Amino acid sequence: MARGSWFRIAIIGTDTGVGKTAVTLLLVRGLRALGEAVWLHKPIACGGWDGTSSEDGRSLRAVCGDGQDPSTVCPLEFPEPCSPHLAAQEAGATVVMADLLAGVQVCGTTNHEPRTTNLLLETAGGLLAPITAARETNADLLAALGWPVLLVTRPHLGTLNHTQLTVNECRRRGLRVLGLVINHHQQVEAGLAVRSAPAELAALTRLPVLAELPFRPSGDDALRLAHALRAIT
Repeated sequence: MARGSWFRIAIIGTDTGVGKTAVTLLLVRGLRALGEAVWLHKPIACGGWDGTSSEDGRSLRAVCGDGQDPSTVCPLEFPEPCSPHLAAQEAGATVVMADLLAGVQVCGTTNHEPRTTNLLLETAGGLLAPITAARETNADLLAALGWPVLLVTRPHLGTLNHTQLTVNECRRRGLRVLGLVINHHQQVEAGLAVRSAPAELAALTRLPVLAELPFRPSGDDALRLAHALRAIT
């Protein structure tokens, strides 16, 4: 990707609940503050059901803009808060990889040419969460797309192990990891593990920490994150 050009990036997390959707929404806010158009896509979302839609689907559609059809944001939504392949099975649906890739293509192209709009794809669950009836994973989807990834992690105890495992698996599959976003998705005491997490994660993964986000990030945090991402794309 040439610096300053439009991009395609996948936002992944070390596990469920780490705050991928919150980081995605913050990036949208920051990039639009920079005057850039952004489209969103989450192939599957599960849980937080209100009778018709999922919590993540509702959150992402709420910021849909720049000419994007809201129906393309999150095409598959299921009630059960569990692994996507199980949630789909419980709902009587069969998810196949070809359909997921087709959904991404709808957002990424127009008239068979690449759409010159930034596109953020947020995965459902962690990198190896099964997302199809054949138990193909988010990693399989991203490998098929060939997009670079942004990894959302947490500063809490256990993050050194979880983050390294995710980064190592990305590299094993040939996925380019742009950097880390350390997200304080819940309030915890700032002990040694939390305070040392940014420096330790950078050293262990050999990746830049693009941002360390507070429990309640502000518009300034959104801008800093967008600038940090733009500096490496």
